Amino acid sequence: MASKQQGLATVDQRTYGQWRAGKKAGLFGLGPVTSGIGFAVVAAALLAMMFSRLAALILLLLGVAVLAPLAIRIRGRTGAHAVAARLAWWRQKRRRRHIYIAGIASRVVGTYRLPGTLATSHIITAEDGRGSDVGIVAIPSTRDYSITFAAHSEGTDLVDTDVIDSRVSRMAAWLSSLTRQFWLVQAQVTIETAPDPGTKLRSEIFSTLKPEAPSLAQEVMEQIADTYSAGAAQVKFFVTLTFRPPLGRRWNDDAVATELMARLPHMQAALVGTGAVGIQPMSAAEIMYQLRSSLDPVSEVQPPQKGWAWDDIGPVSAIEHWDSYQHDRAWSRSWGMVEAPRGNVFATTFARLADPDPDLLRKRVSLVYHPYSPGQAARLVEADKRDAQFNINKKARPSSRDLRDLAAAEQSAAEEAAGAGITSFSILATATTATQAELEDATTTMAARSGEARVDLRVMTGSQATSFYATLPVGIVLPDHATVPSL
Repeated sequence: MASKQQGLATVDQRTYGQWRAGKKAGLFGLGPVTSGIGFAVVAAALLAMMFSRLAALILLLLGVAVLAPLAIRIRGRTGAHAVAARLAWWRQKRRRRHIYIAGIASRVVGTYRLPGTLATSHIITAEDGRGSDVGIVAIPSTRDYSITFAAHSEGTDLVDTDVIDSRVSRMAAWLSSLTRQFWLVQAQVTIETAPDPGTKLRSEIFSTLKPEAPSLAQEVMEQIADTYSAGAAQVKFFVTLTFRPPLGRRWNDDAVATELMARLPHMQAALVGTGAVGIQPMSAAEIMYQLRSSLDPVSEVQPPQKGWAWDDIGPVSAIEHWDSYQHDRAWSRSWGMVEAPRGNVFATTFARLADPDPDLLRKRVSLVYHPYSPGQAARLVEADKRDAQFNINKKARPSSRDLRDLAAAEQSAAEEAAGAGITSFSILATATTATQAELEDATTTMAARSGEARVDLRVMTGSQATSFYATLPVGIVLPDHATVPSL
């Protein structure tokens, strides 16, 4: 949803906003299920009073003790979620499942498999219509198959406002088209930045420099190789589409690969005009190289090799901590979005979160989209409108936020009825450093970046390993790996 705002210049600049988290109808901050449980507790207590006041009091106290953690919310999570996450972490640590050792010290000698969520994953090599290899990451535990496109961003420097608006419009059209892609369960856009050591520039310069060239020209080119790499950054852009075949038919890897290769040109063409250029599907070797370099960014990982095996790209060792993830010779911390910007933002506001930071070995920012089918979207917006109306009617004096939420719900329902698509989204971010001390500085940097982007982020405590791999272009659908239900 966009509006126009008059800036200091004479050119109108569009703003975007009115994202909705979707509040379920309930009482005292509870959802519909827990509200029903609360009514059942009160009814049982009233019935118990007929026999014993003490029993009724005990029953009420037990009900309050159970329901209070569900009503209290701390940075997007209920107290029950926080307690359950801590208990799950203690159980995992007691069983020493937070430590991973590969290679000669592992139980399966000679392999370096990816741990955790990707332990059962494998990669399929398919061939597109042009004869090029395309890598498909398969996760059998959730029956997910993911294709990743690598691209370059056109950027926004010295770009007219009309061009930026056109890119946003094309991006909106792409998101709307995802709601009509059968099998599609998730789309993920990832921006990765890393300091550029200048090796590519130096290699390019010295490979073209001739010995017979004038000494002045050679000196100038050598100075360029020494100075221009300082402060430069590598920026990578990935789009990962995750598909899940239906249960009605027996779909094996070959059948899924054939189906996805037939749809590959349409998926690639849909991204044209969104601000991405050079869009190409990644091969299996390129995907494995991306994972290996992310796990061990300190070392100089060799360029993609066709002889690489999926069982050889995992870390040698990895230790998951409560608020960080140690892998090989690097430390990482991951954050997740608590709340989208409440007000309106410009098209370039989010770019501040993804901007390169020279103090970080790697930084990945992923926008994760879960599209709803047209039928699901219609039911969702109508339910949101009813819930927003209920939240207003239950209060004698509704707040301005409640009224604004109702207006947003009604506008979403009207736009969906006019043909707009509905997509839920979230943001994941990962910062990687060489030492644990540098990781604390990275936390300050990320807090400043998220403030500039007007996005509220919190550390993904207790699930750092899963969150780290979820920002990689492998198509992990986090809700399918959750252990605590949403009430």
